[in-house]
Amino acid sequence: MKMILFIGLLFVQVLVFFPSIAQQEANFLNEEPWKRHTIDDSSLGADGTKIADVNGDGKMDLVVGWEEGAVSRLYIQPDNPNKPWPFLEVSSPDVEDAFAVDLDGDKQMDLVTLSEGSHQRVTIHWAPDNPADYLNPKAWKAEDIPATIGKTRWMFGRAVDMDGKNGPDLVVGSKDPNGTIGWLQAPEDPREVSKWVYHEISAAGWIMSIEWVDMNGDGIEDLLITDRKGELRGLRWLENPGKPGIEKRWKSHLIGMEDGEPMFLGVIGKGAGELPDLVVPDLLKGWVLFQRQGDRWEEKSMPYAEGLGTRGKSALVADVDQDGKMDLIASFEGALGKSGVVALMDYQGSFPGVLDISGPEGVKYDFVSLLDLDGDGDLDVVTSEETAEDGSKRGLGVVWYENPFK
Repeated sequence: MKMILFIGLLFVQVLVFFPSIAQQEANFLNEEPWKRHTIDDSSLGADGTKIADVNGDGKMDLVVGWEEGAVSRLYIQPDNPNKPWPFLEVSSPDVEDAFAVDLDGDKQMDLVTLSEGSHQRVTIHWAPDNPADYLNPKAWKAEDIPATIGKTRWMFGRAVDMDGKNGPDLVVGSKDPNGTIGWLQAPEDPREVSKWVYHEISAAGWIMSIEWVDMNGDGIEDLLITDRKGELRGLRWLENPGKPGIEKRWKSHLIGMEDGEPMFLGVIGKGAGELPDLVVPDLLKGWVLFQRQGDRWEEKSMPYAEGLGTRGKSALVADVDQDGKMDLIASFEGALGKSGVVALMDYQGSFPGVLDISGPEGVKYDFVSLLDLDGDGDLDVVTSEETAEDGSKRGLGVVWYENPFK
């Protein structure tokens, strides 16, 4: 692969949002992308991967919604990740998000699916009592939560015990019309789906990320979100009022990007009691790094380099080459003929260049996760890709890229 000069420092401190910064060409450090392994490409529109150890064997399993395929699949990681991954499939029209959680306390992970489009509902797929039936779709029971049906286009969710009773609740967000973020309160018997109650925390335009982080040091986790559309767009956090007011609306605190289009955020952990740093792709402009300095957030921005996808999707930070320096791992949409998954090495330091992880194959990647799938001691990349070169939804599917450093 042709080596291109990587000119200048990319990160600059900004006082206003995105001043004019000359876009640089990516200095790719590797001639060949990382080896790609396909977990599944047999349905249409793989749309995000959530992780959970559903069988307690210490290996992370995956849950993926296939939007155009109208199904969600739970993949059980085999001893050899290069072998076929057994999976369970459940029906989920217009699915946008899917994840695993034990909602009824029977030690079996259930599935939760969120649907947009015309289906518009949150559905619980109850796991069978007998672990031997776990991959038998006929042994599962699907029930829609009535409070969610036809309300809005549900986009993203996670399980959180909000009220300290009746097990996990469900934090869920949607996009317009009737955009909202709130939580579904589990009843005493979670199996009584008609008794799940929705409590709105805030209006929303289009929820992309939901993280559970103590943002004000009061010992109570708050909701950190990216909202990409509408009057409330931006990176913001919603202040948890504690048990007495938890069923009411929460105070919203804007951090930044109110004029941008924030996508999947990355939370960069720091020391105990310190607020994390945050990195967020702005869809068309570049990455924005937020660091807390006293009573304010300092912003640093970096445009997407030439040769990468044109629409930023997700970002997270880890040391992928184990040199003791942190790297920025990012995914993209708009990656036709370009690299859709990359790592910017030593992203706050000397900027030695960019690792091309995916190569030019793939067009629309979702968020990435880092797992040591092959057990060799380094972090591999897990993601999904949903769009083929011809524009159809027969993309690469659910894939992982093998880290070559070990």
